[in-house]
Amino acid sequence: MEIKSKIAALFLAAAVLLTACSSSAAPQDTTEAENTTAAPETSFSEAAVQTVDENAETGTIKWLVYEDLVTEMADMVSLFESRFGGSVEQTMCGSGSAYFDALGTYIAGGDSPDIVRYEWRSFPHGMSYNMYTPIDSYIDLDSDLWKDVKDVAEQFAYNGKHYYAPNALATNYALNYNNRVLEENGMTDPMTLLADDQWTWTNFEEMLKAWKDMDPVSHIAYNGVGGMSFTLTTGVKVVDIHDGQIINNLKNEDVYRCMQWLEGLRKEGLLGATPDQVANGAISGYVAPEQAFVDGNLLFLGMDPTWAYGAAKQALDEAGIPNEIKFVPFPRDDNSDVYYHGGNTSGFMIPAGAKNIKGALDWIILNRTEEIDPDNIAKAKADALSEGPSYYPKCSNSDCGDTSENADDKGRHIFTDEENDAGMDTCPVCGTPRKERYKVVWTEEQYELWQELKSDTGRFTLLFDNVYGFSDDISNLFIGTGSFLDGPVFDDVSYTNLLETNYSVIESYLQPYRDRMTSGGGSPEDIVETAAEG
Repeated sequence: MEIKSKIAALFLAAAVLLTACSSSAAPQDTTEAENTTAAPETSFSEAAVQTVDENAETGTIKWLVYEDLVTEMADMVSLFESRFGGSVEQTMCGSGSAYFDALGTYIAGGDSPDIVRYEWRSFPHGMSYNMYTPIDSYIDLDSDLWKDVKDVAEQFAYNGKHYYAPNALATNYALNYNNRVLEENGMTDPMTLLADDQWTWTNFEEMLKAWKDMDPVSHIAYNGVGGMSFTLTTGVKVVDIHDGQIINNLKNEDVYRCMQWLEGLRKEGLLGATPDQVANGAISGYVAPEQAFVDGNLLFLGMDPTWAYGAAKQALDEAGIPNEIKFVPFPRDDNSDVYYHGGNTSGFMIPAGAKNIKGALDWIILNRTEEIDPDNIAKAKADALSEGPSYYPKCSNSDCGDTSENADDKGRHIFTDEENDAGMDTCPVCGTPRKERYKVVWTEEQYELWQELKSDTGRFTLLFDNVYGFSDDISNLFIGTGSFLDGPVFDDVSYTNLLETNYSVIESYLQPYRDRMTSGGGSPEDIVETAAEG
């Protein structure tokens, strides 16, 4: 363990009462968790740094989650058990505001979980109330394990301390397209423009216009996410947090210039569906990748390629539609020499008052170790590029009759990792041939780009806008019909008018966060009340 010196969208999720939380546990032994720290005071003063004994037992770690991570992360839970002798006890709760309401209540009552996922609202909302334990005394961000994410971790530093070190990075959104359609219409592949460092706002706009001119009635040039993915290409966050300040950049000249540009594209009919198209059943804004390219009318879909690449390709393959699904980052601002683009992270945090910090650290370090393991990286790429068959996990014979531990409740054999790795294509119990399922095969070009976009090194720079890290009062002003980041893109709303009517409102919502940053946090009553309000 590395111990120095010896987190759809959450802001849109429905609120669920704390009483809906329930506990469940992963398969584990009955050994009680080792209490490696003393219970803290039940207040939201800064969490005290506790001494952690590296030789102590890992014990049981308590999760607070709003989805079943024990099942979702079953492989990691198994590794946690086998490598560390640890186990997981899980409490399920509602998402969104209900989640932070529950977390605040547990902390205030002296019954904190040991581990929670990083959420967009963890920073700065949760940190502003001292809901988490600083990790500077436990994790060395300059070490080999963490050095590749150190610069990103710095973007989440709060009042000079680190509460979160992401175990994985991801590009948030990209521009997805069917290159076969571009080729058929004599258009340049954006991947070629990217390779020549010519994938700019100007060339993007020219492509939108060319596509719309081909069929003004049916063609939609761009759909997907709203303005934030574009504003980040200027290198400026809409809401930035650094050097102890919360900075509202809605009036920043680069953000304003970008939103004015998008507003102009909308007026030209280049963003989203027109009113006539909507009347005929088209969607303006979000459209599922399974539907996006089926009719051949959409040029670009702004969406996370991790999901969109496979979903779009599968839909076209199964419909028998020729396709070459690709994606590129959002275009570079002509005024910039850098490809800035929106990023996301995944990882875990230790709540204030956690009893089993040793176990929490073991879990965090295990996840990071597995993320950067060369064998895991190579296997993931090989699996993504492999054109070999993909099978359903169970025997397709309902009368299989397997009585071993590798069987479901109906006696159907469940193929083991070893059997899958060996390419076993028949059931070892009843001899039934395995049933194949559809498999998305990545091209090496797209897989390498996807990895590069996640790396935060080289020609791309990940930025993490903090605009959705506050309460619903703030988030709701930035997403949805008529909002700051969606209105000028999809709803014919004036960005200038939005500034005139709502800028002061946003400032009034941000000010309490600035005050808490200066004062050092809020009281238990504050955090529970605020979380409940959103």
